[in-house]
Amino acid sequence: MDSDIYEKVTNFYSLLFADENHRYKSWEHCYSYFTGGRATKDIDTACLHLSFYLASWGMYRGSSFLLWKDYRIHKDVVETLLENSELQQLEFSTINDADIDKIIGLTVWIKNWYRENVNTVNGEEKLVNATDTLVTKIMLGALGCIPAYDRYFIDGMRKSGISYSNLSKKNLKAVTTYYKYNEAEFLKAKKSIHEKSGICYPPMKLVDMYFWEIGFQADNARII
Repeated sequence: MDSDIYEKVTNFYSLLFADENHRYKSWEHCYSYFTGGRATKDIDTACLHLSFYLASWGMYRGSSFLLWKDYRIHKDVVETLLENSELQQLEFSTINDADIDKIIGLTVWIKNWYRENVNTVNGEEKLVNATDTLVTKIMLGALGCIPAYDRYFIDGMRKSGISYSNLSKKNLKAVTTYYKYNEAEFLKAKKSIHEKSGICYPPMKLVDMYFWEIGFQADNARII
């Protein structure tokens, strides 16, 4: 069991606690909307929440095709996310291969949807690529069932002994196994965050914060 989990997860969250308008809170607003029963009644607002959260988390940078689209580009994806809302309730202490297959299957569907339905960018025909980072951030924001596979998260996994080459069932299974083995520490961090925010952070969000913090600290240590 890794004894630094509580420290690193709560250290990540301390930024949100110190600034009530911190950009990281966009995840809280998005996830709370999708899990609070309101999203199914107002798809338009759900798309807005998802879009702003993605922008806050770096997915609307200049190189992204999303920069040239309004928030309604996500409508079909949001509707499909809501059709899979049972993934919000997964018990990661007992998750099985069928559950992991469903999560990975949804990532593939989302990638394919953007590739097949977004054909122009700023007036020019273009084949877009929905990256693992974008797709997993979408699912983390709406369903909380998979970490966001960005640079720091991947670096953190690797430094913790979890191999990675691309998003796959094998890799996600390794991540969920890590959670199972260290569940007590993650639950301790979850309780602390809930006491401060009133929000129950799902297991894969806690895992996301932990590995991201490892990767972030390692990168900043190299800079120093």
